[in-house]
Amino acid sequence: MPIDNKDKNTSGGSRFAAPSEASADKHKSSFAQSFIPSKEDSGKVKARKIAVLIVIIALLAALVFFLASLMSGSRKDSPDTAEGTELETNVITEVTTEATTVTTVPETETTTETTTTPPPPLVMRDDIASYVDQNPDTAGWLTVGGTSINSVILQGEDNDFYLNHTFYGGSSQAGSLYVDFRCVINDYDFNQSDNVTIYGHNQADGSMFGTLQYYKVTQQNTSRFSFYKEHPTFTFSNLYEEYTYKIVAVFVSESSSSQARDGIIFDPHNFVRFSSDSSDKRSFESFVKNINERTEILTGVDIEEGDKFMTLSTCSNEFDNSRFIVIGRRVRDGESPEVDTSLAQLNPNVKEPDWNYIYYGN
Repeated sequence: MPIDNKDKNTSGGSRFAAPSEASADKHKSSFAQSFIPSKEDSGKVKARKIAVLIVIIALLAALVFFLASLMSGSRKDSPDTAEGTELETNVITEVTTEATTVTTVPETETTTETTTTPPPPLVMRDDIASYVDQNPDTAGWLTVGGTSINSVILQGEDNDFYLNHTFYGGSSQAGSLYVDFRCVINDYDFNQSDNVTIYGHNQADGSMFGTLQYYKVTQQNTSRFSFYKEHPTFTFSNLYEEYTYKIVAVFVSESSSSQARDGIIFDPHNFVRFSSDSSDKRSFESFVKNINERTEILTGVDIEEGDKFMTLSTCSNEFDNSRFIVIGRRVRDGESPEVDTSLAQLNPNVKEPDWNYIYYGN
């Protein structure tokens, strides 16, 4: 069969031989031309190539986006990266904060309200009410056993009026028994004065404080020591309550500093409220010290800070303006009013007024 020249390769070789470089380049060019439009392409071919290119570009873009997302996720999930660690820390912090807010119960503030219960109202004693109706200056009633002292007690606006006026307001040299106007006596116990002084004239007929001298003991005359043992207490009733007082001191006293060689006297009527300063001359300590030094009788009755006292004061006849003083300590709540007088003794070191200085000036 004759060979058709059209089937021969221009190189003279068989068409099944390996392609030459020119043939490879032509193949590459033909592959590229399959996608890239050329001038020789018809409109339909160009459209097809453009559509193919768009699809290829879209696929490439999707592939790039996928790879980028994959790489980003790998970094985010890695605990070895600083960014991942920081993010994890932030997440833990946020969760912890939220948990604290939810589970923490705020502490409730406890407010303690102090309720003060007022004391019961003071009720006036029936046996004193009629005296108050007649004279509103009525302060109470004083009774001293073994004496004529059993009388109403008054309290005016000063210490002068009842010195020479009666219960009914009339003038009288004998006056009345009355409480120092500075003292608080008709109030609740905690408001009452530490020491309440009652004044009265030493009447020769035994009225007022005329028989208070039954307690008068001196180093020169001790015969009345026995009277104390028989009557170691006295009672006083204010408008609301009755109190018993145990006698803790009896003595004669100067009334002016000019009557003492050192200018120092004990004036118990000026001890109304004890000073909180123990070194003060009006302190509780000073009051007790003077009692122990000056009393003619050591009664054996104990004294404690916080005790209430009553001072009975009258004129005496040892020298001009001398005073005779009897001081009682109020019976404490729950304490027996009985006094063990076997403990009483005369004071061997009593500090009496300086008689030589008072009488002779030396």
